[in-house]
Amino acid sequence: MLQPELKTARDVSEYLLKVTADALMQQDFESFAAVFGLPQTLTTENREIRLVTRDDLEATFQKMCQHFQSLGVTELRRTCEAAAFDGPDRVTATHTSYVIANGEPVLPPYPVFSVLGRIDGFWKIMQSEYALRDDDPQAKAMSPLKANDDKAMAIYQDHLDRTTDSMMRSDFAAFQKSFRLPHTMRTETDVQIVSTVDEMRKTFFKFAAKYAGLGATDFVRIAKEAHFHAEDEIRGIHESHLIRNGTRLIPPYPNRVRLVRCEDGLWRETHSANAMLNTSDRFHLWAEVSSTPRLPDLDIDPERTSK
Repeated sequence: MLQPELKTARDVSEYLLKVTADALMQQDFESFAAVFGLPQTLTTENREIRLVTRDDLEATFQKMCQHFQSLGVTELRRTCEAAAFDGPDRVTATHTSYVIANGEPVLPPYPVFSVLGRIDGFWKIMQSEYALRDDDPQAKAMSPLKANDDKAMAIYQDHLDRTTDSMMRSDFAAFQKSFRLPHTMRTETDVQIVSTVDEMRKTFFKFAAKYAGLGATDFVRIAKEAHFHAEDEIRGIHESHLIRNGTRLIPPYPNRVRLVRCEDGLWRETHSANAMLNTSDRFHLWAEVSSTPRLPDLDIDPERTSK
């Protein structure tokens, strides 16, 4: 698809907004796909949707078209609120989306932040963050997956069960086997990178001592979703519950984890993100949970994710 001369960052944003809106309304996947880069990341309140293949993108496109048809949508209106160059081939932009049927809004307007990139001379959408709740029908329509991958869920829950069991038994040798270093742990307010076995051992036993001091009898972590992002990579979300004799010690809170299959065939954790308020000098203390927990992104650095 030929693109017009786009001189300003706003020109880039408004052009891509028009192309994608027209493509959705006309159910024209080819035009839609021409302005999306892959892999593509879409995020909602606490969820990350990863589109890796053209089939993923088409599945999302078809679900969004069906969603708009079910609402009787006659117009998608997107208004660019701000746009700026972040280098010669990158634009960051924010727009507001309006979903309209016969002149009347059928959904509340919502803002979207996007990263746009120029690839081989063509501008494309590379990443978008939607101010939508995870259970919003619009957010669900963006996911190409109808259900969690059963195999990924089984692997993810097994990892949670094994690491939880080793933590409750203070068995560092068993715990260590489930992690690949360096390991990055994020909270709502900070990040800690554990680079050595000695650092992991110290952190592990500080946590174990805290559990014992609180009299915790159960630490339950329940997988909520898990998907393969590649043949040897799984990302999932789970909920954590710390309990003493059937009573919660703190409110439950959501978490994300990235697992990779290593050369020996074992799945190991490389990243976690936790809806906790702890800062790096207080990671050894138990979770401080907000009244409205916000689950941070994994924020994976590609230079540190090679096997």
